[in-house]
Amino acid sequence: MKVFYSEVCLKHAPKHEIISGNLIDYLESPSRLIIIKEYLNSLSNFDFVSPNDYGLDPILSVHSKDYVEYLQTAYEEWVKNGGNKNGILPEAFLHHNISSSSSIKRKVKVTSPFAKAGLYCSDLSCCITKDTWESVYESAQVVISATMELKRFVEESSSEEINHFPGIFALCRPPGHHANSILSSGYCFLNNVAISTNVLKKDNNKVVILDIDYHHGNGTQEIFYLNSNPLYVSLHGSPDYPWFTGDESERGEGEGEGFNINIPLSRDTDDDEYLKALKKVINENIIPYNADYLIVSLGGKFLNIEII
Repeated sequence: MKVFYSEVCLKHAPKHEIISGNLIDYLESPSRLIIIKEYLNSLSNFDFVSPNDYGLDPILSVHSKDYVEYLQTAYEEWVKNGGNKNGILPEAFLHHNISSSSSIKRKVKVTSPFAKAGLYCSDLSCCITKDTWESVYESAQVVISATMELKRFVEESSSEEINHFPGIFALCRPPGHHANSILSSGYCFLNNVAISTNVLKKDNNKVVILDIDYHHGNGTQEIFYLNSNPLYVSLHGSPDYPWFTGDESERGEGEGEGFNINIPLSRDTDDDEYLKALKKVINENIIPYNADYLIVSLGGKFLNIEII
């Protein structure tokens, strides 16, 4: 199996974050990626491949131009205006109830880097350092490159070869499924799986996103909530971060109604219960959807008791 990977993804390395009121070492650290790479390197059936650079266009198919420009320039503006050089952490967030007047919400123009920090972020996990954009951009390029290689293989191969194809692994960080089109969240800045999906959809392919990270992929859900393609399926722990999304009642809207499937599971769910839920959604929803491509959003946090 080909594994797309880049050392540049290791450069994003904030020192601290705040969880449950405690200042702790940053959990989404480069070591998480290093451990996986070292293990795969010890096996004989994984070949590491460096990504190509496909530019900003695939990223801008998902994320707003203003948001992407913010990620590119945020750290420099922050430091220039007196912000801590260790990185950006918001001191105030744009909550939907901050004003009862919709006219005020429309007229407010955010120019301060300290205000932008809370405009484009929803929590305290997305510290932006001097190297964050470089890693975030490279993480997206790893996924785009893996997607393009997958497309190439499918287009050039026979049905029999495709049926025996093991797939392609994009090993990257920062992760992506909590980021929505205009907001960083849960260690995520760009939604890699959404970017990959849009690359595949350009050729009118049908896509299934199977999200089996322990936490609900609120960003992926938001991006595709009004769409019938892709079919988004999430199995996740509940109640848990991001706290306010992931209920079974969230099934999509408009054209997307019925194409957003959330399967919240209690923290004490055992292997048999998990596999039963997974097999059920595969047989009843994923297979009948008859997709051209399956993308697995794999965080791996369900494998242990990690806080993230």
